[in-house]
Amino acid sequence: MSILRNTAGAIVPIRERRETTGTLNASNAELVLTLNGDQSVLVTVLSTNLIGTLEFTSAADAAVANFLPIPTSPMSPQCVGGTIPLAGQPLLIDALVAANTVRVYSIPVGQQKAVRVRLSAFTSGSVAVTIVSDAGTPINTAIDAKPSTLLVTATGAAAAAVTATLPAVAGLRHIIDFIRITRSASVALTAGAAPTVVTTTNLPGALAATFGASADLQGVDRIEELNFGSTGLAATALGTNTTVGCPVTTGVIWRVTVVYRLGL
Repeated sequence: MSILRNTAGAIVPIRERRETTGTLNASNAELVLTLNGDQSVLVTVLSTNLIGTLEFTSAADAAVANFLPIPTSPMSPQCVGGTIPLAGQPLLIDALVAANTVRVYSIPVGQQKAVRVRLSAFTSGSVAVTIVSDAGTPINTAIDAKPSTLLVTATGAAAAAVTATLPAVAGLRHIIDFIRITRSASVALTAGAAPTVVTTTNLPGALAATFGASADLQGVDRIEELNFGSTGLAATALGTNTTVGCPVTTGVIWRVTVVYRLGL
């Protein structure tokens, strides 16, 4: 181990890496690692026969008694067996159902006092879990890059309403990168006074997009795009569907595309 000294020659303490290892093989079995100034945690999971669900939580209270969900990002290139989780898409639980399963997860834990891995659901088998923490930044760069990992598209029929629904994920909210709405004229459209309004749910300020009632030839597309930049627009509520709804409009075919992420 190396020794660091400051400019005055005094020895500077170095925060040591913390680690704990255990086997989980029963309902609610858990492994807890106490933290103290750590910035990131790496969780390694090895199993040959587990059928169960891992839950990731952390505690920030003085008593270290209240464990709450913490977003956890899988490192896909280091995952083996079953359905490989998508890198950059946080999760709060992960169901393991395959033999010879390997999972590696990265968790930012700054200011937390403990992190816990628990079998919230258990059917059979066992899993070896290792939790390692230190003062370094998370190794999964996708956490900071905040990539878009999810997309929903909905296309209607002529003169029919259509709704694009972003499915709820318990404990997480939708972060919208952009919404693209296409109004295609299935027949020649005549001009009118009242605009057509596309509405949303679970987005701040009752977000809506407006199409003017223009006269268009058959086959003409009008496109409205709501782009929320690199940080995105956070949905209002956690664990709730978010929708974009286009109304019945004579002579119009609607198509809605929503690109989004999951977060807090």
